Amino acid sequence: NIAVAANHAKQQLAISVQDNGIGISQENIDKLFNYGFTTRKQGSGFGLHSSMSIAKELGGSLVARSEGLNQGATFTLTLPAKIDAENNET
Repeated sequence: NIAVAANHAKQQLAISVQDNGIGISQENIDKLFNYGFTTRKQGSGFGLHSSMSIAKELGGSLVARSEGLNQGATFTLTLPAKIDAENNET
């Protein structure tokens, strides 16, 4: 199962994607966003690293949490977002 949630608070938009899949070991979660790190035979190790770098360039963050193997994982992208109260737009 996959759950997606969005939250807007303190001029930030947070989008979280949570699954109940195989999870991420603590050993790997510490390396997850390192350039070139992959657990896939055909992986490049560029996707999560570049996604995290772009989030930082935009003034936000990309983080991952997992309680360990077989515990699922949650990825949260946080970006700055200012609500224009007059027009109710971001």
